[in-house]
Amino acid sequence: MSAVEAPGGPGTTEPGDQRRALLASAADRLGSAREARWILEHVEAARHAPLPTGERDRRVEALVSRRASGEPLQYVLGRWPFRSLELTVDPRVLIPRPETEQVVEIALAELDRICGGPMSGGPTGAKVPPPGPVCVDLGTGSGAIALALATEAGRRFPSIEVWATDLSADALEVAGKNLELLSHRDAGAVPRVRMARGSWFAALPVDLQGRVDLIVANPPYVSGSEYVELEPEVRDWEPKGALVAPVGAGGVGGMADIEAIVGAAPRWLRPGGGLVVEIAPAQATSAVGAARRAGFAHVTSATDLAGRLRMLVARR
Repeated sequence: MSAVEAPGGPGTTEPGDQRRALLASAADRLGSAREARWILEHVEAARHAPLPTGERDRRVEALVSRRASGEPLQYVLGRWPFRSLELTVDPRVLIPRPETEQVVEIALAELDRICGGPMSGGPTGAKVPPPGPVCVDLGTGSGAIALALATEAGRRFPSIEVWATDLSADALEVAGKNLELLSHRDAGAVPRVRMARGSWFAALPVDLQGRVDLIVANPPYVSGSEYVELEPEVRDWEPKGALVAPVGAGGVGGMADIEAIVGAAPRWLRPGGGLVVEIAPAQATSAVGAARRAGFAHVTSATDLAGRLRMLVARR
């Protein structure tokens, strides 16, 4: 029997020492004490009752091995935070990123502009809830944008209607799991969300044309030449179809899906409605041009927290 296994006496490793040794070993393999700590805490939090030490160590070792092989930490853990949400993520969907959190921030500001705030005066001067705005998240993936709108905008607009579309049945399955997870912490948000499968606007019922207040999208926008230069952690694990788009009509790489969304959006938006699309910084000029050609009355771009042009914002 080894000293670690001994039940007591000289040379025995106490539980706290064993945990520290496990952390140190994982950190050494990963080159990151922070990731090692996240993995251990994830395993320990997975059950209400503490795991036996041996089982805990085996589970940590399995996750560390996956991470050491190059699999993204987010997929290893199977969950990742996005604004106020915790989302299920796996290789069927993109990993939620801070840039997309900022897309939601801009989208919420646009929704406030469009709807004029949470309450409006009624005929007698009393405050009454406004009609619920209609929002669309095109290419929802994990459901990050749609569920963030349903929860955060839902606090101000309880009758909000959020459509989440995706061509991928696998992505919609992940989004559905995240909607189910949301039901345990914000049950009121769940009825606000409707999921539909199809390519961009083709997934939506035709009677929404001309009635949508806000369209938000994080479409594929990586060019083929950029894709081969991506970090292996992205290129080898995240779904290529959610990352890469063909060259646009103007010859700019990765612009085809952005142009498709921008060109069709005016038919679906009501007068004064808004469009927010995540883009690559190098695509800002082309995206603004596409929106102007589509007939949007007001077009601009917005920056992410790093100061990079990251969003097209267009108003009908």
